[in-house]
Amino acid sequence: MKLFTFSKLNAYLFAKRADLYLSTLAREPRFVTYDKARTILILFESDYSEKNYAIRKIINSLQADAKKVSAWGYIDKKLINTAIFPDFRILNNDQTDFFRKPLISYLNELENNEYDLLIDLTLRPLIPMQYIAMYAKTAFKTAIHKSDQDIFDFVLDVESLMTPAEKTEIDEPAEILVDETYVFNQIIFYLKSIQTKD
Repeated sequence: MKLFTFSKLNAYLFAKRADLYLSTLAREPRFVTYDKARTILILFESDYSEKNYAIRKIINSLQADAKKVSAWGYIDKKLINTAIFPDFRILNNDQTDFFRKPLISYLNELENNEYDLLIDLTLRPLIPMQYIAMYAKTAFKTAIHKSDQDIFDFVLDVESLMTPAEKTEIDEPAEILVDETYVFNQIIFYLKSIQTKD
């Protein structure tokens, strides 16, 4: 019961902080096509083993297209095994404060880097990743719809695909179609399809 209360409190506090921060932010987003994006920040929820094969495959595909990629993940654990590198890191509970806001050293690092594109691949609201998405200095921010905060410039609505449909006649639950790879492929599809006049 306490855990549920703390998560609601953290979500409430994040929403209040986000409203205040976003209302004073002088950010002018600009659409960035896939071809024009040179630097990309990927946000993800780490799997429990911290192997993150799907995320690493996504990073490799972006790097094969000559993109400079930084990936920031989060896992709800006290200890992690993955080393922190400049371009790949997994934050855990020790790297956030009591309210799950990342420690100031990580936020300062975000302040010192700029990206063309942010792709949030988290499938559910994760407070630490929401802070990272909010504070990241990025021209264009993309994600799937998870909250009502106005953090992202392009939001895919895949809620109907994430909610299991009613059971079929054979009484088998419907397969949930959305994972990080699906979200990535959909976002990249739109970024490649939309034409802009520069």
